Amino acid sequence: MNWLERLFSKTSLATILAVILQAAIFGFRHSYDLSARSITVGIIGLIMGIAYVAFGRNLWPLITAHCVLNTMSMLGRVT
Repeated sequence: MNWLERLFSKTSLATILAVILQAAIFGFRHSYDLSARSITVGIIGLIMGIAYVAFGRNLWPLITAHCVLNTMSMLGRVT
């Protein structure tokens, strides 16, 4: 996301574009097609991108959230 932001000149609009673009890439890379899963994961990526900016670009809260989401997903499949 930081690379995309620098590419777009590091303005507020660049930050918005970088968050949206990284969410789209994140969603696509998790399913490789335009499906309900890629859209859902893209929305999660959008929320995480916004949180990344809101938390002052601190990855630790997002790493924790990602682990919790993955754990919940795995436990949901087991039951």
